[in-house]
Amino acid sequence: MFNNLINSDFKKLFEDAIDTVISSQGLGTHCELEHDSSGNELCSNCVYDPINKRSSNIYNGTGSSSFPEGSICPVCVGQGMITYTKKEKLYLAIIVDSKSWLNWGTVSVQIPNLAAQTISDISTMHTIMACTSMRIISVDKYDTGYYLKAGHPEPIGLDNKKYILTNWTRP
Repeated sequence: MFNNLINSDFKKLFEDAIDTVISSQGLGTHCELEHDSSGNELCSNCVYDPINKRSSNIYNGTGSSSFPEGSICPVCVGQGMITYTKKEKLYLAIIVDSKSWLNWGTVSVQIPNLAAQTISDISTMHTIMACTSMRIISVDKYDTGYYLKAGHPEPIGLDNKKYILTNWTRP
């Protein structure tokens, strides 16, 4: 009965629709994905003391924030190193409020405490796998909420798994 329903034309229509939804011109929302602390680098504002492995709290003369002698470097707060975090920006289709996408009818089921789901192209898999959190940048569509990734992205689609679905929670 349904053997010919999902043919190549239907699959093309599905992919075109999802591509439009996740695009920046469609319902895609500008988001910033944040990775765990990526590393440390020397403070560019003060002189580093390699013996004590911290700031000497002496302005190096080229940094962005000069400070008086005898005070602590305002950039690294006397640590001599700055921890930096890698951030990447992507467009993701976002669905907020899990009650909107989970319909269990009258069956009693434990529903996970999810705050949002995102749909994106499979090419974003590595980026999303590596991140720990997401911040929505486009305030005109949603809040500027901060979300933590809840598990791994799941490949989805008709036959070819061209997209990924990712769950997010509030911290």
